[in-house]
Amino acid sequence: MYQYPFLRIAHVLFWLLYGAAEHISHVMYGENHWQGSLFAPMTAMICTAIFALIYERTEDRALVFRVPVLVSVGLVSVFIWHNLSRLLHYHITFEELLKSPFLNLWEGSSYSVLVILVWAGLFVSAHIYLQKKAQQEELLSIKSSARDAQLQQLLYQLNPHFLFNVLNSIDVAILQKQNDTAHNMVVKLSRFLRSTLEHKFNNKIQLQQELDLLNNFVEIEQQRFHQHIQIKNHIQEAALTAFLPPLLLQPLMENAIKFSWQLGGKCTIELSASITQKHLKILLKNPYDASKVGSSAGTNTGLENVANRLKLLYAENGQLQTFCNDGQFEVIVTLPLEVAL
Repeated sequence: MYQYPFLRIAHVLFWLLYGAAEHISHVMYGENHWQGSLFAPMTAMICTAIFALIYERTEDRALVFRVPVLVSVGLVSVFIWHNLSRLLHYHITFEELLKSPFLNLWEGSSYSVLVILVWAGLFVSAHIYLQKKAQQEELLSIKSSARDAQLQQLLYQLNPHFLFNVLNSIDVAILQKQNDTAHNMVVKLSRFLRSTLEHKFNNKIQLQQELDLLNNFVEIEQQRFHQHIQIKNHIQEAALTAFLPPLLLQPLMENAIKFSWQLGGKCTIELSASITQKHLKILLKNPYDASKVGSSAGTNTGLENVANRLKLLYAENGQLQTFCNDGQFEVIVTLPLEVAL
């Protein structure tokens, strides 16, 4: 009870309502025992509060110890409440009560036992329910924290080798006295990193924001590969406001640029996004020749990263599919449609 505010409120209301009902029943029969209807339920409230405290404090004790203790406390509560009610309702003097045989002190206590049992049943049931609910919420919180940690770990995997490649390209440009090229790459890298930090702790961003991030990344890559990589966007206007995880497309685009560049010459990568049947569908196509890729195919870390993020965020509702058709490598990402209200 002391762990849950709801139980404390319900405990007080139970005995207040009981006292009010008892007083009304006496008034209906022409008797006004307001002292008994006030102080006897208050005493029962205190006794059962002690019972509740002991119930909670002995949760980790063996039943052999706990049950006898709780039964004893319950019987003492009944005894005190029942005899106080006799004093206040029937105007028995305290001296008369003390002179009564012990068994007579329990006469007519079955009603008090029944009320205490009803209270105990309601209390224990509510306590178990609230306890299980709290455990479920704690478990969900732990799972959510673990999922967030996994997502952050996956996000941290995106940048290291990309940064290494960019810094290496900047170093080459500096050695070749291409100061303007090096400066432009530093500026674009700074812009990209600043943009990623702005959205780092957002669970979802709109596709338009994701495309802005992607454009910063593409500009850096185009600078590295001397504009030999061209990007064509086919974005449905309605899809621009759809939500998706931040930096979801960057590893896919990096993968597409990597394999397109290996073919030599100018290459075109196509990115399309549309809304179909309450889903956001994103398609990325790039030239691909398995015979030229050879041993440099890599470990598919980028694709696996995206697939793992989709699984964590959407379970079976988010999909990543890959196809090789007519010299084209296609990546299709399908997400549940989420838009701002």
